[in-house]
Amino acid sequence: MTAGLQVERVDPGALDLGLATELAALISAGREQVPTERPTGESFLLDVTLTDEPAKAWWLARIGGSVVGMVELNEPEHEYTDAAFLGGVVHPDHQRSGIGNALLDQVVAATQRPVLRTGAWRGTAGARALPAMGFRRIMTHGIRRLDLTDAAVAAPALRDEVVAASEHFDLERRVGPTPDADLAEMQVLREAINDAPDAHEWESYPPERIAAYEQSLVRRRQTQHTIVARDRATGAPAGLTMVCVKELIPGFAAQEDTSVLPAYRGHGLGLLLKLEMAAWLRAERPDVRVIDTWNDTTNAPMLAVNQRLGTRIVAENSAYRRAR
Repeated sequence: MTAGLQVERVDPGALDLGLATELAALISAGREQVPTERPTGESFLLDVTLTDEPAKAWWLARIGGSVVGMVELNEPEHEYTDAAFLGGVVHPDHQRSGIGNALLDQVVAATQRPVLRTGAWRGTAGARALPAMGFRRIMTHGIRRLDLTDAAVAAPALRDEVVAASEHFDLERRVGPTPDADLAEMQVLREAINDAPDAHEWESYPPERIAAYEQSLVRRRQTQHTIVARDRATGAPAGLTMVCVKELIPGFAAQEDTSVLPAYRGHGLGLLLKLEMAAWLRAERPDVRVIDTWNDTTNAPMLAVNQRLGTRIVAENSAYRRAR
């Protein structure tokens, strides 16, 4: 064990900007070679303290007063209720010195859930260390990036592919949280993701959960852009796509759900929704340069849509599992 190492449990709700800035720098150092957005101290502080699903506990590893590692413990309430989720990082200058195991020991002692789940970026120390800690990789997501500054995103040929779909659907744009009157249909659209290849457990989205999550986005200064497709003949909801612009991380937006109800699949609606979102952001949010989306590497239908859009893989993140 590293000499002088101290591990302390901290209340994530008591985080201040100074410590948040230090932790944001630690996270960035741990995934220096991963070309995803970097948290700022302010964005990290808001994400931790104003989330709708706060962490149960955090532990910080310090040497000489400096934070050299961290781990958080989450115990989901809605799904995967047998699992404890953890996420952590050790500074590159202090890896392979037992700090990761010391932090993991704290998590194991603090939860009674029988399964541990975590994730790691390909090519990082975490991806190399987790198998040695007894974790087994169970799935991999490719992070695909859509460059909104690329003129090809608006190419007429892409629009021609969705002409038939556009004749049968009306598209409604919305900025900000879902109105209360629309939460029930949003539940149907959000739960449509449950037949995706990576849907290993049913994810329930009752209206109160959706409302709490979307309000947390506002508090964390993420601007929600949603497009809902409706069957023109009946007015029934058919699909949606949702993107969150990260106002504190300039240029970046994150793709949330894109879903099409089973009765409307196979007609290009998913591509239509994504093209409409790209056109909307290009026209009204020119400050947003890229949209990053996570796709399970076995999700062929959504991969096909994103490939037609011209996205490219910039990173991979794998999920790992082990018995506690």
